Amino acid sequence: MLKILTLIGARPQFIKSAAISRAIRGTFSDRLEEVIVHSGQHYDENMSSVFFEELTLPTPNHHFQLSARGHSDQTAEIIHQLEKIIDLENPKALLVYGDTNTTLAGALVASKNNIPLIHVEAGLRSYNKKMPEEINRILTDHCSSLLFCPSKTAVDNLKKEGIVHRDGPCNSDDPGVYLCGDVMYDNSLYFSDKVKEGTAGHLAQDSYTLFTLHRPSNTDDPDRLKAIYSCLCEFSETFEKHIIFPIHPRTKKAMMHALTEGEWNSFRNHKFINVVDPVSFHEMISLEKNCEFIITDSGGVQKEAYFFKKPCLILRSETEWVEIIDQGVALLVAPDFDDLSKKYQQLISKKLYFPELFGDGKSAEFICDKIVKEIQ
Repeated sequence: MLKILTLIGARPQFIKSAAISRAIRGTFSDRLEEVIVHSGQHYDENMSSVFFEELTLPTPNHHFQLSARGHSDQTAEIIHQLEKIIDLENPKALLVYGDTNTTLAGALVASKNNIPLIHVEAGLRSYNKKMPEEINRILTDHCSSLLFCPSKTAVDNLKKEGIVHRDGPCNSDDPGVYLCGDVMYDNSLYFSDKVKEGTAGHLAQDSYTLFTLHRPSNTDDPDRLKAIYSCLCEFSETFEKHIIFPIHPRTKKAMMHALTEGEWNSFRNHKFINVVDPVSFHEMISLEKNCEFIITDSGGVQKEAYFFKKPCLILRSETEWVEIIDQGVALLVAPDFDDLSKKYQQLISKKLYFPELFGDGKSAEFICDKIVKEIQ
């Protein structure tokens, strides 16, 4: 049995890890032993434990209780606690997902302890190093022995940085780089038939827009956040478009700080805007399946929009998922009503096509097979 330590800590990682854990418990139960470590990065009940229940994830073997909230302090605290788990468990490899503080902490601990690092969702680049996630991606990829890329673009991005597949025993100098497809697509297919309909309440299918917002580049600038508020209100009123907004706890706190009390009360009681608490994974899948349109700054939600064949406006100046932009089913948008209005009408006025860009829904099986074969 090959023991691997899986490090997760944020909502997108819980979802991604569900596909791999499902494959390990099924096809690979006689070859892989998974020890799950929850870093504690997402501490809100609706952002953490409910996902383990819905995704039927195994209970973490280790769960950190973090006291730090800042990026540097949080990363350092995860590193400190993870070192102890490495000594205790002595895994053959450490597996990380995506681009969070948890991901970077795992990459550094693996590198310092000479443990092969496995990075799922490798090779993504926004080419904006002001984003903490971009630095996390780059450093993690350059520490990794096995890199699993969700798209050909991701493989090409790694090649530009000198990270290319090499045969033979893998390590960070001679890595294994694989195009595997997207484990999020695995989960979207697996769970889409299991979710309940009607999460949007009284709103009919294809009658509402789904909106999400959580990136620091949007939430940490009060002027930008206020512009997004004004833009969203004008958009909903002009097009008489109902909007469902599951609000991230940090986003809610930032909006209450950026807006006056009157503006905040007007926003959360708006006749077209339904501000709701964070939703579960099943509820989010239902909202995505049944909406007409999606506006988001989330990398995961961008992709899920594509999986469910929904047009998407990305409230950022760049995206790591350039494939969906190139396909013409998503557009970058500024927090400006004229830009939002123009691009919304541009997307809903034409026939959109959604070819398979992210694999066949069997990425997790591919990844587990390569881990068994490559990790010595």
